[in-house]
Amino acid sequence: MLIDLSGRTALVTGSTQGIGAAIATGLARAGARVGVNGRSEERVERAMAAIRAEVADAELVPVVADVADEKGARRAAEALPRVDVLVNNLGIFGEADPLTISDDEWRRYFEVNVLAAVRLIRQYLPGMTERGWGRVQNIASDSAVVTPAEMIHYGMSKTALLAVTRGFAKQAAGTG
Repeated sequence: MLIDLSGRTALVTGSTQGIGAAIATGLARAGARVGVNGRSEERVERAMAAIRAEVADAELVPVVADVADEKGARRAAEALPRVDVLVNNLGIFGEADPLTISDDEWRRYFEVNVLAAVRLIRQYLPGMTERGWGRVQNIASDSAVVTPAEMIHYGMSKTALLAVTRGFAKQAAGTG
């Protein structure tokens, strides 16, 4: 299937490697102008070079920002003020004995895996609805539904992300 996203702008958080890099490459292949996001200029530049090796005519925008906090989300919005396709891919995971996970670690998982997406949705969804066209894709995990005992903190955050996704989808229903 070929999707034509010519004239559209996408932002993929956490797109310097792995799933995020693959998504950014696919969006570039579909013709979108793509914001490539990472925390360091070096990693973003390396990811953009890899995308250009796959998609020679890719139009890419470096978005060097740690979108896991408010300041980074604002920096991303400054680098890419208008977005038509938002892919909230950024996430952290790891194993831990559930009885030893500190409050700070619980908060960190919620901040990175949930609030980062919420901030960017609040930033970009109003413009999408005003224009009558936009897409938000939040990358969750099967751990949201089948939470492993050693990854309760991760599973909790991905379950919360599913709830956020449903809620914003209801908010945006019928707006394009």
